[in-house]
Amino acid sequence: MANNYDLSVNRYKEVKYKEVDYEEPEMIMATIEGLEKAILMNLAELKEMLT
Repeated sequence: MANNYDLSVNRYKEVKYKEVDYEEPEMIMATIEGLEKAILMNLAELKEMLT
């Protein structure tokens, strides 16, 4: 770039980020564990139906 032209948006427009509030890691893990238990129960039920 001989003339140092930069057409990227970030050079001319400030990027504004929104702050995101997440749940506590313990709550996220508890949700995942609950979903996993439900999946395992449904898989066991399906396995019973197939045998």
